[in-house]
Amino acid sequence: MEQQKINYAEIMDLGFTEEFCHDTVYEAVHGYPYSIITKNLTNKIFLEWEKETKLCKMIRIGNPKKCNVIADMPIMNLADLKKTIQFFKKE
Repeated sequence: MEQQKINYAEIMDLGFTEEFCHDTVYEAVHGYPYSIITKNLTNKIFLEWEKETKLCKMIRIGNPKKCNVIADMPIMNLADLKKTIQFFKKE
């Protein structure tokens, strides 16, 4: 099964945040500012959505201060993304 693209509005509706970073080279190539779009699930697990590909993945880090990636897993589609967020949702 191949990953399906997820639209920006759908990501933002699910509580993702966008952090803009100043990168003139990226902006000259793409025509828009570089940004990181994420949603924290725990202090060591978060979701990341890539603007260029419109694909999402879940990332697990070993240390929040170092942000060293231990593993990542693709989120296959919007339904999979919603199930993942619901699984980690605090009551």
